[in-house]
Amino acid sequence: MNIDELQFLLKKYHLTPNKIRGQNFLVSDEVLEDIISSSKISKQDLILEVGPGLGALTQKLTTNSRQVVALEIDKNLQELLSTLAKLNKNLEIIWQDILSLTDEQWQELLNKYQAKDYKIVANIPYYLTGKFVRKFVLAKQKPLSMTLMVQKEVAERIINNRKQSLLSLSVAFYAKSKVIRIVNRDNFHPQPKVDSAILYIYDIKAWDYGVDERKTWQIIKRGFAFKRKKLFNNLLSDSSIAKDKLKKIFDDIGLDSNIRAEKLSTDDWLNIIKHLEI
Repeated sequence: MNIDELQFLLKKYHLTPNKIRGQNFLVSDEVLEDIISSSKISKQDLILEVGPGLGALTQKLTTNSRQVVALEIDKNLQELLSTLAKLNKNLEIIWQDILSLTDEQWQELLNKYQAKDYKIVANIPYYLTGKFVRKFVLAKQKPLSMTLMVQKEVAERIINNRKQSLLSLSVAFYAKSKVIRIVNRDNFHPQPKVDSAILYIYDIKAWDYGVDERKTWQIIKRGFAFKRKKLFNNLLSDSSIAKDKLKKIFDDIGLDSNIRAEKLSTDDWLNIIKHLEI
C-alpha cells in the first residue's frame, strides 16, 4: 500500500488516524514484503494478527497463509475490515482488545480451525509492545514465532543482554530474538516521531528450567521493583528472605552486593532461585 492508496481508503471510509491508539499506517510494499518473508509463514499456518488497521498487512497474510484471525478494537474500521473479510474467506475479524483475550478463548479458536500451532504477525501499536510480548511468551498455548513491527529502541533493548528489563528477560527465558531490519519513520503515515524495527521472536518454548516458574517471576519482579535501588535491597523487601541467607547466596554465586537487577543474566536469576529453594 502506497500513500495514494492510503489516502484513498481514508477518504472513502471517512477515517482519520487515531493518535491515542497509535495508528501510524505503513505505506511501503517493500517493508510489507520483508515482514512476510521474515515471518516464514506457509499455506498451512494459522496467523494471529493484531491491529489490522486498513488491512495492508492483512491482505498479504490471507494470501500467504491458511487462516488469519485479526483482532481490532477500533470500530471506525468496521466497514472497511468487514468488506475485506467478505473478499477473503480465510479472514476472521474479532472486535476485541488483544490483552483481554484469554487462553480459553484462543484455544477455542485453535479448535475451530483445527490448528495445533499458530504464528503471530502484527504491526502492533507501540504502547502495547511490552504487555503484548509478555502475554504471549507466558501464554499456555504459545505461538511458534512472533514477527512484530515495534519501536526501534524497544527492539534493540530486547536483543541487548547487557542491560536487561522485565521485557527482555521475558523473551530471553522463552525464546530467541533478532532484528530483521530497521524501518525509517518516513515509511509510515502519519509519520511517527521514532524509527521502527521488524523484530522476529522464534523458537518459543515452555518453561523448562527445573525451578518454579511463578516463584522465579515473583523474585524477578521484586528485583526490578525500584530501579534506583540495588538488587540486594530490593530482594530484602520480601520478608521471607533473610539478610544473612541472601548475602551468602550472593557470595556463593559471585554477585556483587551493589549490583542492580538490569545487570543480571537469565543464569544469574536461576542461580538465585535455586539457592533460595535450598
